[in-house]
Amino acid sequence: MAKTVRDIIKDRKEVYCLSNQTTVAEAARFLKDHGIRATGVCNLSGKIVGVVSQSDISDKVVAENYRPSEVNVQSISSTNLIKISPDIEVSAAMQVMLESGVYHLIVEDAAGNFLGMVSMRDCNAMKVEEEKERAEMLKDYAFPNY
Repeated sequence: MAKTVRDIIKDRKEVYCLSNQTTVAEAARFLKDHGIRATGVCNLSGKIVGVVSQSDISDKVVAENYRPSEVNVQSISSTNLIKISPDIEVSAAMQVMLESGVYHLIVEDAAGNFLGMVSMRDCNAMKVEEEKERAEMLKDYAFPNY
């Protein structure tokens, strides 16, 4: 059975999102401490308004010689948000990333609630798991235990 984005996010204990008032220095530390490459940026109402990634930090702040402690993530975050449903198949999510030239997608439910983000790496790992399950099923079919 095809895996969905819900299969990726279902066991996550926390949904990461930074305030749009967070400095880039704080965001860089947050990404490092949590071992992630991107996170959502939320306004004061908790609605997602952008995504900030390590690439944004290096390309828009460090490379331009700005001080990370003096720049807010709101000013560098990507605001062309690509949102998907948790019920979309992983392969379809990968296709959206490929066609859009992005490595992270925002996952929202039908009511517009932010459920988290998935990366190309997350999707690749889930596809590997899906293929292992498929291989096991085919093995059991080809070599039944009588």
